[in-house]
Amino acid sequence: MTALAKVDAATVAGQDLPAPAPAPALDGLPLTVGLAAREVLVVGAGPVSVRRAQTFLEAGAKLRVVAPRVDQAMADLAARAGDHLVVVARNFTTADLDTPWMVHVATGDPAVDAEVAALCEQRRIWCVTAGDAALGSARVPARTAVTTPAGLVRIAVDSGDPRRSVRVGRHVARSLATAPAGLRARRRPDAGWVALVGGRGDDGDLLTVRARRLVHAADVLVVDGVADPGLLAELDDDVEVVEVGPALPADRVAALVATRFAAGHGVVRIAAAAALAAESRDLEGVGVRFQVVPGVIRGGA
Repeated sequence: MTALAKVDAATVAGQDLPAPAPAPALDGLPLTVGLAAREVLVVGAGPVSVRRAQTFLEAGAKLRVVAPRVDQAMADLAARAGDHLVVVARNFTTADLDTPWMVHVATGDPAVDAEVAALCEQRRIWCVTAGDAALGSARVPARTAVTTPAGLVRIAVDSGDPRRSVRVGRHVARSLATAPAGLRARRRPDAGWVALVGGRGDDGDLLTVRARRLVHAADVLVVDGVADPGLLAELDDDVEVVEVGPALPADRVAALVATRFAAGHGVVRIAAAAALAAESRDLEGVGVRFQVVPGVIRGGA
């Protein structure tokens, strides 16, 4: 049963509650909010609150859930989350607003949601109102992410229409996965990364989707022979491209990769599938940590 949290009338009687912020206030500044170890109050314990509670827990928040009735899914989540999620089975009171950094309200009762949002406005606490976003001062966008060796690239979409936002976010994630662009880290990390990719530097079409994503995240691209002009055209102008000829010994190539790795660069070494084992031994010999991404095998080749 969906939880319906009722505001204790004694706590709000006689108060001059401010009007909820108008809808245009939410057409403002998108922010990434650090919730790690900070308290988030969730008013209501139904299915919507369960989903949002999972999101807040993933962000590292400490949750307190207040509701007179608690869905079993919320109780199960609390059991798994331990002391990161505390459930209080009672009506919401104004004292619940003494400690949280942010409030999420989804009681299923529009009047209750509006009163909680108004109290948050009075106390200058960011409030997400799941039932009517215009009542609150914050919104939770649709979220997705694309993995790169330098860390996740997180994507948030807020269109004012939750289902539309989810669809747009999925489309952007798929686009970056299949036609990656702009995934390079611009802040030099403490340590670089290396990917040994099976394929041919002169034929970008033989690279897997994962390999292409790594290529677009790299600072240095090392290929045998002449690099594919079409692939190069997709890269940032400042990506270093090293075209390795047959006259360059394998140990020199491995040393070059090791030097760029030590400098904090992301390096993709593209080599023929048959040469991956030998390339792996060369990189291991110079102490480079790397991942191997097998290539596409062309039939009849």
